[in-house]
Amino acid sequence: MNDKLSVLRELAIPFPIPPSFRRQARVYASQYFTPAVQERVYLNTLAVFVADAYSRLLGFETNLGKPERWNVVNRLWSEANELELLGLGNLECCVIATGQESITIPSESLSDTNSICIGYLFVEIASSQTAATLIGFLSAVHPEITDVEVAITDLQSMDDLADYLAQAQTTQTNDLTREFTKRKITYLRNWLNNIYTADWQPSMRDLRGATCKKKLYLAGQLFNLQLSVSQSEDELMLVRVIVQGENAYLPGGMQVSVPDESEIYTETVNEAADLIYIPLELVSGEEFWVELRLGEDSIREYFIA
Repeated sequence: MNDKLSVLRELAIPFPIPPSFRRQARVYASQYFTPAVQERVYLNTLAVFVADAYSRLLGFETNLGKPERWNVVNRLWSEANELELLGLGNLECCVIATGQESITIPSESLSDTNSICIGYLFVEIASSQTAATLIGFLSAVHPEITDVEVAITDLQSMDDLADYLAQAQTTQTNDLTREFTKRKITYLRNWLNNIYTADWQPSMRDLRGATCKKKLYLAGQLFNLQLSVSQSEDELMLVRVIVQGENAYLPGGMQVSVPDESEIYTETVNEAADLIYIPLELVSGEEFWVELRLGEDSIREYFIA
């Protein structure tokens, strides 16, 4: 064993594979068509479950709890080896066997443009399928990634992965802060002090809160954006976002999105609706935005609670 591999092994993370992981992976893999693909998807899914458990230990949220993650009909292009870290992007989980010296990263992983790949995590599955080892990773911008066949000795360690994800999370937060410095900001606390800007029209005020409206043009249509603001006893800012159209109903396919911790929460008009309503609980001084999207057109309003 050479020095680089020895270091990787010393820093590798062993992880048990409980029966529940194996059972869920078999159920999911059984929805694919051929035995060879089923076995590959089964191992990939075990690797994803292990990576998910490890990511959560590090404090990252993932998409595994979302039903659409397990909708095979919408995922036939994929062999289910990606783990989405909310707000950051996908980790592609690559299964390796004990003693394997290299792995070929599937070309579809390299060329997929439907999501942001932040790196490749290499997971060794024991022949008993009761244990796994997180061996190492490669970032998506790593020079070795240009060659689809990667030597195990070229991997970065699991310590490097933890640092890489922490840096990516910091960068994502800084990107949001930089975005706000370039935009016109509405300070919601001003509304509680009866201070308004010209583009927001006060529509209601009482001892507990204030409500203002603004008209927005999007895709040739006129919409009303309304925010109601109040403050809770524990000093949280309570914000109610309501979007309505000038016509009786909002157009189908329209989306309203807000940031929600490390992910983006979106409400979509799938059937006749006269409004979209999103409640928020924010810390005083917290930055957020409201985005309206219709087809290829979108508009954002920026706020500080």
